[in-house]
Amino acid sequence: MNRTQHLAMLEAMRIDSKNLLKYQQIYKFAYLLCDGVFKIVFAEEKGHSLLISLLNAMLDLHDGDAIKSISLEMQEYPGIFTKKDCILDIIGTTNAGEKVLVEVQQKKDKFFKDRVQYYLSRVIENQVHTSEKYELPRIYFLGLLDFEMFPEEPAEYIHHVDEMCHGKKFFPKIQKVFVEIDKFFELENAGTTKDDHSDAAQWLRAIKAIVKEESAPEKILQNETFQKLMDSVKLINFAEELFNVEVKNMTDLQAEHEEGLAEGRELGFAEGKAEGYADGKTEGFAEGKAEGYADGKTEGFAEGKAEGFAAGEKAERAKADKEKREMAKGLRDDGVPMDVIIRRTGFSKEEIESL
Repeated sequence: MNRTQHLAMLEAMRIDSKNLLKYQQIYKFAYLLCDGVFKIVFAEEKGHSLLISLLNAMLDLHDGDAIKSISLEMQEYPGIFTKKDCILDIIGTTNAGEKVLVEVQQKKDKFFKDRVQYYLSRVIENQVHTSEKYELPRIYFLGLLDFEMFPEEPAEYIHHVDEMCHGKKFFPKIQKVFVEIDKFFELENAGTTKDDHSDAAQWLRAIKAIVKEESAPEKILQNETFQKLMDSVKLINFAEELFNVEVKNMTDLQAEHEEGLAEGRELGFAEGKAEGYADGKTEGFAEGKAEGYADGKTEGFAEGKAEGFAAGEKAERAKADKEKREMAKGLRDDGVPMDVIIRRTGFSKEEIESL
């Protein structure tokens, strides 16, 4: 089950919680990257063998550096006075006394990088106590992303982000690793990663089989760790109560559309302002540097703002409509009840059947 299908299930459960039974007949696996499922699979397992294997693979830890055991802690660092809380998906301490932070991010967020720095700062400030010297443990941050964060690196799906000085890591004790899961899926489909036999690639192939509801490679099926992972993510294993919590707090696709529309307006405004300024400056200079510049700037700004706003809004509407139609078609092909698709997308039965 992918994120779109997961949201459709939540919407169906909002109408009637018993609709979970219908989805358990359609889909084999739950959406692994939703907070509730992820925490049950990786944080509640006795011994945390799945979590340890995932961390060693994604952080590229081997031999003496590999994590042998991990003890999990409260996932929240409460804010002081009016400061925001710090709530991560998983926080733990390894057998070597190293800190591990894991955060799953389902969709692109303008301030995600800021949030990562804030989380790290809150964890760091809790490591040194009164009368102790300022010696920090090694701290790993692992971000598992269901969106593209590094478009400038189209062939790389794992990114180690470090603070560099003269070509060297300034403070190697802090290690931030971001994994673009959906980008790996695309690279795998294109055959780009066929020769990638790393532990990270094997883990992502197992996750791909779960999220895409497709057959896993034989090597994955024969691996005991991945067999255990797949058994633990079966949708039939999860109680209705887990998803009811998400139903109450879910952000549906309409909210995402509004966010995208707002970003489009902001972009259109900026482009219109820049174009209007340039036009006004050119025309004003020809007619008279002082008077012409002022008049042209005013007129160009207004026209550019209006045109840019309209273009941005039109593009976003077209994009949102296309995505919604693709989603409706996918849900229809997956056998999702027609009344759920109609409520989810706003399309009529005839429009959905014609897609």
